[in-house]
Amino acid sequence: MLKKGDLIRVPANCYLSKRPSELHVVDKYVYLTRPEVGIFIKYQNNKALLFIRNNYWSADISDVNKCRSKNAS
Repeated sequence: MLKKGDLIRVPANCYLSKRPSELHVVDKYVYLTRPEVGIFIKYQNNKALLFIRNNYWSADISDVNKCRSKNAS
C-alpha cells in the first residue's frame, strides 16, 4: 500500500496517461522507453496518480513499484 509522498518507480514498457482537463475526451499517452522515478499522490479508481517529470500522470497500479533501498546496517 502506497502513501502520499512515497518515492515510486515505473518500469520501461509501461504507459502513462494524462487528461488535460475534464472537458477533454481524449487522454494524452506517453509510452516509457526507460524506467522513471516519481512521487505517488493518490489512488484514482484502478489507477495511481503520480508526479513524474513536473507533470501529473496516471498509471496502472500494477506498474507502480515503491523504491526500496538496501539496509545500511
